[in-house]
Amino acid sequence: MAASRVVDRVVDWVAVVAFAGMFACVLGQVVFRYFLGAPLVWSDELARYLFVWASFLGWIIAARRRSHLSIDMLTTRLPARGGAALRALGALCGIAFAALLVFYGWRIAARNLDVDTTTLFFSQGVVYAIVPVAALAVGLYAIADLRAALRTFLGPRP
Repeated sequence: MAASRVVDRVVDWVAVVAFAGMFACVLGQVVFRYFLGAPLVWSDELARYLFVWASFLGWIIAARRRSHLSIDMLTTRLPARGGAALRALGALCGIAFAALLVFYGWRIAARNLDVDTTTLFFSQGVVYAIVPVAALAVGLYAIADLRAALRTFLGPRP
């Protein structure tokens, strides 16, 4: 199995675990608060952080599957090279956005490594660490999209 397939599977499983953990935290909080009368102190905060992680992991998965919402009315009406040029422009914008998120996400994660969460055993830096990781992954997918668009743009003309 190629390394990229292993990484894809790991991302998929971590996303599933994050979502299941978030669901379990919320369900546990409801049961403990309303049925047992003793709310869990930590479950709300953990559910919030797992939601953040699940969202960014979902961004990676959607970028990999190229399933983000898009309006392709213009690219489908253009000739192949024009559509490829527009897709290349979109990929370049995606790469620029990902680069900004990697840079600033890394900075905010590093600055929060010494800030403890309110009720949990890890730092806020762990929460913010998903931002540069996800942006790097999405940036790599955008580079692959750019390469594909350039191959179409520079390929043989019909």
